[in-house]
Amino acid sequence: MNLQSGIQKIKNKFQVSAHVSMKQYTRFKVGGPADLLAVPETPRELLAILAAAKDASVPVTIVGGGSNLLVSDQGIRGLVIVTTHLRSEIRSKKERDGTVLVCADAGERLSAVCRYTKTHGLTGLEFCAGIPGTFGGAVMMNAGTASEGICRKIAYLDILNLDTLVINTLKKQDLVFTYRCLELTNHLILRAALALTAENPETVQKRFAENIKHKQTTQPVHLPSAGCFFKNPDPNSSAGKLIQDAGLKGAFCGDARVSEIHANYIVNCGSATCKDILALKARIQKAVFDRFGIMLETEVKVTGNGGKNR
Repeated sequence: MNLQSGIQKIKNKFQVSAHVSMKQYTRFKVGGPADLLAVPETPRELLAILAAAKDASVPVTIVGGGSNLLVSDQGIRGLVIVTTHLRSEIRSKKERDGTVLVCADAGERLSAVCRYTKTHGLTGLEFCAGIPGTFGGAVMMNAGTASEGICRKIAYLDILNLDTLVINTLKKQDLVFTYRCLELTNHLILRAALALTAENPETVQKRFAENIKHKQTTQPVHLPSAGCFFKNPDPNSSAGKLIQDAGLKGAFCGDARVSEIHANYIVNCGSATCKDILALKARIQKAVFDRFGIMLETEVKVTGNGGKNR
């Protein structure tokens, strides 16, 4: 079955949208059209459309909140599944050792999980204040600060094998996290549990407020971006400082610009394209390498032209 026949088969069976601009599904506000786009609201709907896509040989790209994603100007071939509607009530349970497990679906906003912990006086997630995107995306990217990642708080994950469509539970000791990455190939997180600690709600809320204020004054929160674009080379080196010291604050290609507030942010000043952003990325990498001998690696994932990350 060719791609167009497979796409038509899915259109005939499911409520999907065709030729949808990916700009509205990424925080960069960049990207060409997806051939098909689905927003399932239940795990059953998700499994059904994944099975149909597999049967029809249609490539699938799964997108969460789009906070760490750059989509090609040519768009994404095949089916895009957006997981932001896969969410239900956030729950918590106190364990015998005193820790509190906070469980949420992967499509839940990380900000909503943070808000839950603030309201219920649970400490351990304050460093995630102000980080955009979904809960599942935050776990996949091991989101956090230069010194702390969400991996430290994970208790277990419910994951879906995208080949077999079988759901399994993995405990923390079964997971391999690295800097800004969970090594979990060809699986989708459906649900995650955090191990947190009870504390005075006012104290927790104060820490969240302080972290939000710091980010609002040190990051370009009012322009579209994908957050920090490059990984820090090591725990003692800052990608932002390297870019700044290379004289690239304010550098631009088209409407893509290195932020004047934080040099590790590439921002969309209006109508930037993926091509603009990638050209600026290459310019930054060359300048930093020429001056410091360090090749910066990206945190942002690039996808498109068949749905393959590269």
